[in-house]
Amino acid sequence: MPEKSKAIIRAKHGAAARWDETDAVRFAIDEGVAAFGNLEFRCAVLDDETRVINGTEFMRVMGIYRSGALSTRRSDQDEIYFPLHLAFKNLRPFILDDPDLVDALRVPIRYRSVKGSIAEGIPALVLRRICSVWVRARNAGVLGSSQERIAEKAENLLNALADIAIISLIDEATGYQKRRAHDELQKILRAYIAPELLPYQTRFPLSYYEQIYRVMGWPYDASTTKRTAYVGKLTNKLIYDKLPPGVLPQLKRSNPVIPETKRRKHKHFQFLTDTVGNVHLEKQIAAVTTLLRATPDGNWKLFETLFNHAYPPAQGDLFANLDVERLLDERDS
Repeated sequence: MPEKSKAIIRAKHGAAARWDETDAVRFAIDEGVAAFGNLEFRCAVLDDETRVINGTEFMRVMGIYRSGALSTRRSDQDEIYFPLHLAFKNLRPFILDDPDLVDALRVPIRYRSVKGSIAEGIPALVLRRICSVWVRARNAGVLGSSQERIAEKAENLLNALADIAIISLIDEATGYQKRRAHDELQKILRAYIAPELLPYQTRFPLSYYEQIYRVMGWPYDASTTKRTAYVGKLTNKLIYDKLPPGVLPQLKRSNPVIPETKRRKHKHFQFLTDTVGNVHLEKQIAAVTTLLRATPDGNWKLFETLFNHAYPPAQGDLFANLDVERLLDERDS
């Protein structure tokens, strides 16, 4: 076999191995929509705190479409994985001119979204370099007419990112970002927390409790509304913790435990707004009940796995402090 062919094969194997090494799928711990000028992209913070833009969303917003020009995503010579938004051959000289971008492309990012789908992520710190590739290629006159439109959006995005960077630096220097974060939290709390206590109206269907008891392997008595106190702790973790950050702490402040009875006077959901807070609450209850229904009798560990896949915890074991093992041991004794 000619030496050149052997080198190409070795390069292919090396590139494939590099992809395999980074094939560990990260998890999104928070997701949202970021607006840069008039362009909006779905984004996420991953479990290693990497900030990413959803790659498929980036292509859609920028108007980049799959075609024959995108058939070769990996370079045999330099072992670089080219994501689809950079997989045009006429862009390669401008990509290779940026060593930092090349290094980033050697370690592609795949992550599981909050809803469970697998996505390719564009690191936030690489976004400007990607836009720069398109702008430099346009300035060199090597783009086709449809690619020119992409380059125009890339330049607009570059300008928007520069403006945001300046604002962020000023906010950090003045300490305003703390007030801004506080204001954002207050907006969330106003949307979720009702100004007055709402009349009692049950929000948790009996099926929710029935499924928890079944999966935990506990006997369930449908004739009583009394629940083990542990169900309340589980409900905080499974339901209320999945409302926006800050909502559950505010609920606890508004609805404190009474020292004499060691119980709360009201139900947390009585403090949620009907239009936003309780709507989100009911959707979360329905989603968790569905996961519980999919779990065999007494198999709490399987449910825990299903729940963690659907709602990846930010750190540690979601149920580490709830001593589930002790309760399961008590059940079996």
